[in-house]
Amino acid sequence: MIIHKTEFLSAKQFSEINALWNEEYPLKLKDRLALLLENNTKTTHFYLLDEFEQVIAWSVLFEKEQDLRFSILVSRKHQKQGLGSILLTEMKKEDLAFSSWVIDHDLDLLSDGSNYPSPLNFYIKNGFTVDESHHLNNEMIKAVLVRYKPLK
Repeated sequence: MIIHKTEFLSAKQFSEINALWNEEYPLKLKDRLALLLENNTKTTHFYLLDEFEQVIAWSVLFEKEQDLRFSILVSRKHQKQGLGSILLTEMKKEDLAFSSWVIDHDLDLLSDGSNYPSPLNFYIKNGFTVDESHHLNNEMIKAVLVRYKPLK
């Protein structure tokens, strides 16, 4: 599978990723992709396409408030196939430390009414550490910070 890498998304790519975002992230986070990406510096997008040239998995590294952060999502019908790990491996090749807020419970609802499964164990299996000293808890999201640090 070919991993595509770019600093900027086309309108088509953004639209496909936003649709994935709205399907795969909790309903409370609907249409917040643009907010995530605004006012960032040093943005690098990684994505995978299916045979119809549609985005099926996406991740991004971006600098915000002097911290390198990331976000990742994989289409539900393509999960459990290693695509998320492939994207994480590609981001790790940048040889930089990065972090993200990860929902650490299964209580939030998706747009289809099912529960959003916490991906916390996925990140732990992929070499991330959970920073228990950093929690986010507001009306939109309850999450914990996960960090990746390259071996030097």
